[in-house]
Amino acid sequence: MKNIYLIGFMGSGKTTAGRALAKRLGLRFADTDLLAQKLTGFSAADFIRKRGLKAWRKTERSVFKAAARAGGSVVALGGGIMPTKALSPLFRKSGITVYLKCGEAGLLKRLAKDLARRPLLGGGPGKAKLAIARLLKKRSPYYEKADFKLDTQGLTPAQTAAKIAKMVRGCYGNHPDQ
Repeated sequence: MKNIYLIGFMGSGKTTAGRALAKRLGLRFADTDLLAQKLTGFSAADFIRKRGLKAWRKTERSVFKAAARAGGSVVALGGGIMPTKALSPLFRKSGITVYLKCGEAGLLKRLAKDLARRPLLGGGPGKAKLAIARLLKKRSPYYEKADFKLDTQGLTPAQTAAKIAKMVRGCYGNHPDQ
């Protein structure tokens, strides 16, 4: 059974909506950031501070590959894991991708209380706003390659999960809840 990969920027709702979607569809749920933290013993922020972003991305890719092999899950991918040229074949072979999209202002609002834990956002709201804009510009072309796209602005995790379930119905079987 294929995976449903939730991709998008940090704060777009991948983890919370992913849990709701997995429950709704009766699938396992995996979050690559949480799996990487469990594997390394460090939070993402601590790992990046101690070993660097490049080492974190390598760990994330390894965790993603393990989730891809396992199959049958809703997988919330870290914001930096995208269907890049190198990973696209594995994404296509092992599942479908859903881009959870949220505008810059919405992301900043969602992440405002959590900026200290987000080393890529640089700390305060001013730096975070610039970092979000810069990272979105870089990542959006990859996110946009997703099989499905959903704007999560103003949606609850349950509403997001319901919309995704309807989107993937034709690609993922006919679950009675769809």
